Amino acid sequence: MIIARLIAAIIIFYLLYRMARWLFLSSGKASKPIPNQQMPSITEDLVEDPCCHTFLPLSQAYKVAIDGKTVYFCSEACYENFRKNRS
Repeated sequence: MIIARLIAAIIIFYLLYRMARWLFLSSGKASKPIPNQQMPSITEDLVEDPCCHTFLPLSQAYKVAIDGKTVYFCSEACYENFRKNRS
């Protein structure tokens, strides 16, 4: 008999807990998402160095025109290495 009362009390307590949680926390679910502070507002394209296969921002790349096509390198040393190996 005591076990049945204990189980009934636990069930009632759980139901009251769920109702209170639903009533008090349901308004918090519609809050605005927190903006990601790590995302830059302006993005920049990445280019791959054909010599060392490093990706870097377009603005930081060493640009060279080869056969009418612009090729991007991470440094002048990579360009020289690419030019030597290409010959």
